[in-house]
Amino acid sequence: MKSNGKVRGRIVLSLAMVTALAGVGVSAGVANASSNTKAPLVVGGIFPFTGAKSLLSKWGVHGVTVGVYEVNQHGGVLGHKLTTKYVDDAADSVDALPAFRQLMLSHPSVIIGPFSPTIEAVINQFQPNDVVDFMVGGLTTLDTNKNKFVFRTSSSDSNESLAMAQYAISKGYKTAALLFDNSANSQGFVPPLEKAFKALGGKIVYDASLTSDASSYNSELLAAFSKSPTVVFDSMDTQTAATLFGNAQSLGYMTHTVWIGDDLQSAPQGDYAKSFGPTASTNLVAALPATPTTANGAYNHFLADYQAVWRTTSIIPTTFNEYDSVVLSALAMTAANSTDPKVWVNDIIKVSNPPGTSCGTYATCIALLKKHKKIDYNGAAGNDNFNKYHNVFSGFQMLGFTSSLNNKLNAYITPAQLAAVVAKGG
Repeated sequence: MKSNGKVRGRIVLSLAMVTALAGVGVSAGVANASSNTKAPLVVGGIFPFTGAKSLLSKWGVHGVTVGVYEVNQHGGVLGHKLTTKYVDDAADSVDALPAFRQLMLSHPSVIIGPFSPTIEAVINQFQPNDVVDFMVGGLTTLDTNKNKFVFRTSSSDSNESLAMAQYAISKGYKTAALLFDNSANSQGFVPPLEKAFKALGGKIVYDASLTSDASSYNSELLAAFSKSPTVVFDSMDTQTAATLFGNAQSLGYMTHTVWIGDDLQSAPQGDYAKSFGPTASTNLVAALPATPTTANGAYNHFLADYQAVWRTTSIIPTTFNEYDSVVLSALAMTAANSTDPKVWVNDIIKVSNPPGTSCGTYATCIALLKKHKKIDYNGAAGNDNFNKYHNVFSGFQMLGFTSSLNNKLNAYITPAQLAAVVAKGG
């Protein structure tokens, strides 16, 4: 067990890091809060600012900041502005609960996060503490989530596995090696991926559960490539990826074989693409839950907000999910005419699911609510139609990389294509 001193140190560090990271974005979002007659509402975030998956904190903060900016630019929520508080869970289940308890001292109205590696450590804390949570990630154990206070706007890893398998088969890659680290998050991909790939006519020729952060993976690579795979499916943390990809380069396995990874690997100019090496522009592909449509102008509006806050339209993965989570929270509070999570939790599905007038920006949705219209929010990440387990179902972008390691869209796997995989037994 880590000491409380170390945990508190991480929490304080995270707040300092967020201040430096968010910069103009946060200040733009809450600049008028002090002049408001009502106290600001706290949007809490639990992200890993330290540890092997610290890149996720940047994803989380960027998305939350843009969501807060969007709401505050259009009047806030019932006269309240939004402000943010963050804590560091280091992507470590041991640190997650103390981080959650520290965050609760700020009385958050809603919490965004944590990501998949630590959600199970705190999932039973939200309802007893009367706080709504929008977790980030596709952990498959949440496919049958029954916690009233927990939602996610990102599609399940089981759906992402289907997209990875469908893309590989569509490109003619029918023999696969699986190189996933031994974390619960990564291993959650394996059963649905194997099932889908086999249902589509593919064959798994090698499957290794990699020990995270080992000093070498030469033996696993030699064993995998002795089977002549035409595609490698993978998921791992950045340190494991740096070692694995470096070993694979030395062994000459990055030149003729395509590697397909999960959304962690999709970041433009990210650590994964840099570690992959010179052939990232031809041989590295990553799946990212999203939709390329701009129904109701939602995605384009998100891009405009993102550029206003971060001065770029080169968005970081999952940021549209955190953005939608903040906007949905604000809409549910408005619909319920209450900032009490015990009350407005019941309005989340009312503002996100059909029937209702479709709307894609906070201002247009608020205008409809003020006219007592039933709304159906379709946001930056696509439709946020929650099923009975508070999950959504979306298509996936299959992203490649340019020579400068920015993203390029290789393909889009539609929800209909995913349903077809399921129909074939995947």
